[in-house]
Amino acid sequence: MRLAVEQFRSWLALKGYGFVAIAPGVHDIAEHAQLVVTELHPHDGSCSLRYRLTESSSSGEWVTTVTVHRDGREDDWIWVDVNAPPSTPGPVASYERLVKDVDAADAWWTGVPHMVRVILSAADAHDGEMILSARPTLVTVADVDGLISAICDPGRRGTALVAAPIPDVSVSRMIDHVERLTRECVGIAGIYVLDTEAAAKLEESIAPSHSVPLGAVRTFLPEVDPASAVDARRHRVLLARTIAEQPPGKLAHLLGRANRRRALSLPLPSHVAQIDRLLSREEPAAVLRAIQETSPDPFARRPDDRAADLAPGGQAATTAVREVAIVGELLTSLVSEFQSGVSHADLPGGPDDMTVRFRELLAEGRGVLRGHREISRRLAALQDMLEDVEDDRDLIRARLEDEQLDHAETQAELLKAKLELDRLRGILSRAGRVDQTRAAAAAAQSPGSFAELLERLDERVLSCVIFTGDPKNALELDDFDPLGTWAAKSWDVLRVLDGYAAARRHGEFSKGVHAYLGHTPAGRPGYPPGAHSTQESEPVERSPKLRKLRVFPVPAGIHPDGAIFMDAHFKIARKGLVSPRIYYHDDTSQTGMIYVGYIGKHLPNAHTN
Repeated sequence: MRLAVEQFRSWLALKGYGFVAIAPGVHDIAEHAQLVVTELHPHDGSCSLRYRLTESSSSGEWVTTVTVHRDGREDDWIWVDVNAPPSTPGPVASYERLVKDVDAADAWWTGVPHMVRVILSAADAHDGEMILSARPTLVTVADVDGLISAICDPGRRGTALVAAPIPDVSVSRMIDHVERLTRECVGIAGIYVLDTEAAAKLEESIAPSHSVPLGAVRTFLPEVDPASAVDARRHRVLLARTIAEQPPGKLAHLLGRANRRRALSLPLPSHVAQIDRLLSREEPAAVLRAIQETSPDPFARRPDDRAADLAPGGQAATTAVREVAIVGELLTSLVSEFQSGVSHADLPGGPDDMTVRFRELLAEGRGVLRGHREISRRLAALQDMLEDVEDDRDLIRARLEDEQLDHAETQAELLKAKLELDRLRGILSRAGRVDQTRAAAAAAQSPGSFAELLERLDERVLSCVIFTGDPKNALELDDFDPLGTWAAKSWDVLRVLDGYAAARRHGEFSKGVHAYLGHTPAGRPGYPPGAHSTQESEPVERSPKLRKLRVFPVPAGIHPDGAIFMDAHFKIARKGLVSPRIYYHDDTSQTGMIYVGYIGKHLPNAHTN
């Protein structure tokens, strides 16, 4: 927080505003610039500060907002937001000017603020496990495991840009080269440069579908799944040939626009959104208090005052409160004048006329107060509505992204299944054994709901799978799965576990479930390995509270407590916090059975708020 305050003050000085106080309140730091400072000190010992600088120019109104928070328990966080005005209409700009000045949304291009680069140079900044720095981070062979951990970190929000070396180019030159390409991504992406040995180790350690070709820059989005070839489509590669053929400035803006577009589409983390909403409600009240304390000239009007409907949401609220306060100050001044004038005998109209005018003034004052209360009430209602809309928007965006990935995975698996089906039909037709497959086909038929799925498990349609969990958790999923898509995928998973146990029982396979998924015996049901996890993350393993949530019932013969910790699980679908999971215990080496302890929503983990 101290660093942010210092650098914000230095940034203002760099812009030519000189020394300005940054205490809470409203500060006119120049004829065309206003600074609003809002501060929160809740009883929990935390502290939140927001600096909102509004600058008016011929191109429009620029609003820079810096929010910094400290709670003493977790790391401080800082959020810098720049709202640029639309580009001015006029003659068609050249392509070079468009690349330099105007972004894809037809707004003026915003360079990374100098303040951000300085803060990232001075602070140890991270996004989850990913390093955020003003310059690219060199990755040596000893750092590769840490890089993979950062790439696969479920708590990472921003993108990770990983550049592979160019043959015969020194490391220092490579870092300078990548720095030019990624200069517009500073602050919203982690930027890494591999040396030759690190590139070779990464190639060996990560799936080929997720590798980084020599001379290329790969953008890793969050929630990387190296085991899924379909997931690799999400992580775009800027190939060496493209980099060599295009001007660095153009590529820098292309990368900058892509990363900013994605950053703007992300919902704020819940703990950040909470502070943002508290500050958004506090700011109009702070502005009003500042105006009342400073008693501005009620007749003066700033030349850069604008209509509320032309300002951003936060500025509209501030402007409305300010206008009401100005009228209130005007009436207060007039009341003071009339009160002082009552004692003067030479006033025209006499005391009676003064009394009438004073009553009229009081009536007007009461009207202003009622208007003030009504505006405050409407502002609060609008803030509530805005927050609800933001929540709905974030939920819809998350669902869309999840559905798109699920759709791509389904398409890939469907094509694979169709090819296999055609092959098997040909074999069965030639062998004259079509009728013998009817029982297997009946078991493979998808249930229409989780209720139907549970009935099949009770009827022991799958001879090697026993469900020991709470049916309520599975039945809750039907509310989110009206078409039975999740139930069908869950049944496929259970059939795979049954097929695995049968293969172990008949001596067709001797290894674990994950190996079975990668090398499914002929004639046995299979499933994508990327949907399976053999264990939970390290934070879950270490947390007694989170481990307890994954302890599920088993027969006493399996464990004397009648319950066992199950960490192996299947990911059924991606849908926010619902994202259904299946947890199981593999006891094929003893009883030959699979015990499924949980079918339901995504269980809390270290990143769940």
